[in-house]
Amino acid sequence: MGRHYDLTYLQQVFHGNEAMVQQIVELFLEQAPQFSVEMDMCIRQARWSDLHPVAHKLKSSVNMLGMAGLAPLVLEIERKSKFNQDLASLPGLVSDLNSEMELVCQTLSHDLNEVRNADARNNSRLRRA
Repeated sequence: MGRHYDLTYLQQVFHGNEAMVQQIVELFLEQAPQFSVEMDMCIRQARWSDLHPVAHKLKSSVNMLGMAGLAPLVLEIERKSKFNQDLASLPGLVSDLNSEMELVCQTLSHDLNEVRNADARNNSRLRRA
C-alpha cells in the first residue's frame, strides 16, 4: 500500500498542536477495531444496508488521517451497500479493507509509541508514513 497515512491535514487544523493530533490518532486506534467488527457482522449476516452507515462513519476518519490507500475501499463499500449494487463483491472488499486497516493501525500505533518514547527535547512529531 506504500503510504499509510498523512497527518498534514490534522496538523494544519490544530495549528501544529501535536497533543491534539495524537489524541485524534488514539481515538482512531480505539475505534478502528469496532468498525472492522461491525462490518464483518454485517457481511456475515448479509445486512447490506447496515454496512453503509458504518462505512460512512469510517470515511471521515480515513480522510482526516490522510489514509489515501483506504479511502477508495471505504468509498466503494459505502456506495455499493447504499445503492445495493454488486453486493457479491462486498465480502471481499470488506476483507481487503480490514486487512489494510490492520496494517495502517499497526503502523500508526508503532509511530505513536515511538513519539511518546522519544526525548521531549527532540520535539518529536508523528511522521508521515
